[in-house]
Amino acid sequence: MLTRKEQRDVHLPEHVVLNFLCRLPLKSLFRFTCVSKRWRSLIISDPQFANSHFQLAASQLRRNVLISTHPILISKGTLGTTHTMLSPRFHSLDDNFSVRSLTFPSEPNSDIVVMGSCNGLLVLGKFYRHALVPLGQLYCDYYKTLGIWNPSTGFFRDIPSPSFQIGMIKLTDEEKERHFGVYIMSCVYYGFGQVSASSDDYKLVVIPNFGGFMEVQVFSVRANCWKVVKAPYLSPYRLWSKQWGTYSNGAVHWVSHREPGIFEPSVYAFDLANEEFREMPLPVLSHNEDGMKMTQVRTPVLVGGCLCVMFQDFDECSEFWAMKEYGLPASWVKLFRFNVRDLPDVFAPFFSCYYWDPIFIAEDGTVVIKLHKKKELVRIKCHKEEKPVCTERYGLEEVPGFKCLFDASLYDETLVSVPE
Repeated sequence: MLTRKEQRDVHLPEHVVLNFLCRLPLKSLFRFTCVSKRWRSLIISDPQFANSHFQLAASQLRRNVLISTHPILISKGTLGTTHTMLSPRFHSLDDNFSVRSLTFPSEPNSDIVVMGSCNGLLVLGKFYRHALVPLGQLYCDYYKTLGIWNPSTGFFRDIPSPSFQIGMIKLTDEEKERHFGVYIMSCVYYGFGQVSASSDDYKLVVIPNFGGFMEVQVFSVRANCWKVVKAPYLSPYRLWSKQWGTYSNGAVHWVSHREPGIFEPSVYAFDLANEEFREMPLPVLSHNEDGMKMTQVRTPVLVGGCLCVMFQDFDECSEFWAMKEYGLPASWVKLFRFNVRDLPDVFAPFFSCYYWDPIFIAEDGTVVIKLHKKKELVRIKCHKEEKPVCTERYGLEEVPGFKCLFDASLYDETLVSVPE
């Protein structure tokens, strides 16, 4: 047996130490930053170590929910009631539904929204609602003051502003004449993701959906610049179901609302490498024999990276499917379904699918759901033959004199950053 002095004098090769550190969870790594300056620099600042850690620990990453709250101060005076939007606050909800505060690198703007999440990186943007563009008369939402943030490490970098207004379309003279004196509503869609598993590039996609074409505004992190890609109008019958596109396998995905017998949508995928759209068919529902009209279709995040879709009728059933082999229509597999009426203490009186959203789902039947009206996050365990069970709940505390808007987004705990 080695003496204490001999134990202190044992030095492991650096590659062995690195291999060991790359397999540790972030919580342990952060504790080890005090071991030495070398370890601190390695863990906090070395992008190569961060990428190695992400690759080796990908199967056991902790997936947290970022809770962003937007407090509004309500003041009553002689001239009436005023509402003042204050700076948002950010918290992290872990697997045990424990909450901790997050420190933002600077004082965040009000009206800031999360526009995408990938590999622990979040894109944030300041949101302006329904701006009126001079001359063009385009009535739409748009975004500015964008940045990329890793809430696990505090890393933050700005995204440069392009020459155009993010989220807006410049109308042609013909379109101006056709819509003269008319306000045109344009819905803006967006998504963010890694170009491929082997690439060090990430791209942000912003799509103002208007007219007979789509202008896809693309920002490349590696090139540090914007470009505009013209794409054919893929969904002429209906708007897409959600603004936030779902990232999976190097593409960002959206899907339209469904009307049985009238309009059967596809999944619309924007390939980040080729910067082109493609369509993929949805699974064939097993639900029709129940007489249900599954009109809502969404693409929630499936833990594990598979593309997932959720079908909903108006106020009862939801059905979840996963594409096991990306791009192969025959690989759609039904995971589970549940009826919101089986959980009246969770959903009542807001059973409608418009009052809740899935934040993420897992193949074992676990679903984390955001309840809009109740300002709650709930974890539900679904079983194929049994009724679903609510296992955890987290709700925002009401503060007198304030009302609060809140949102929730899934993110991984990683050390990943991008060049500044």
